[in-house]
Amino acid sequence: MKILRLCLSGLVFLAFTGCFAALGQSPSPTPSPEDARAKQLLEQGTQLLQARKPAEALPYFDQVVALYQSRFKDPNVRYYSARTPAEALFYMTNAAVSDGKHGAVAASGNWGYAYYLRGYGLLDLGRAADAKAELLRATALSPQNAQFLAELGHLYEVEKNWPLAMQTFQRAEKAAKEFSPDDVRNVELARAWRGEGYALVELGRLDEAESLYRKCLDLDPQDAKAKQELAYVLSQKAKAAK
Repeated sequence: MKILRLCLSGLVFLAFTGCFAALGQSPSPTPSPEDARAKQLLEQGTQLLQARKPAEALPYFDQVVALYQSRFKDPNVRYYSARTPAEALFYMTNAAVSDGKHGAVAASGNWGYAYYLRGYGLLDLGRAADAKAELLRATALSPQNAQFLAELGHLYEVEKNWPLAMQTFQRAEKAAKEFSPDDVRNVELARAWRGEGYALVELGRLDEAESLYRKCLDLDPQDAKAKQELAYVLSQKAKAAK
């Protein structure tokens, strides 16, 4: 079964829908000066990615990381990067409950997207291991970002680590339902379901995979990837029935 390059190939930029919804946003009512500069840098780097110039794009994302690291550097504080106030509130509440001895700060979503977009560039350069490291950094900062989790799940699929891929896509599903912005929630939910479905096929659980692909099509009847994967599942079930 051929692995479909869904996002990190650098060829499909639908994933940037969620990205640009977050750029420049801050969970705080007063965005920092870094947020405006970071937004500009991320947009410039993304334009280079779209022009298939990943090596030229990476320094822009490096600058964004440096901006936030220079400001948020207290070793006794747990830092997060959030797309929305609801996501930021979750992180703050969770940090207070799980570790009341240390402070926590929710910064702009730009910080996490700098790592995420570095992953795009590195994968375009054929550096899959480095891309994975960037996604792990992104998900550490933004553990409820469904977009980041889905891309990490995809890389686990590339590694053929089906159980971990399944677990990561399930996290992405939950995060999409609870924290994805309204304008990208269905896109990110379907992405998570397709990822789960793919892992389920590789694990031999075809009935469960079929159910998930049908849920994708209930959400969006024009979902071409779900149609393609559902057709594959049905063909495999037909073969097994003979």
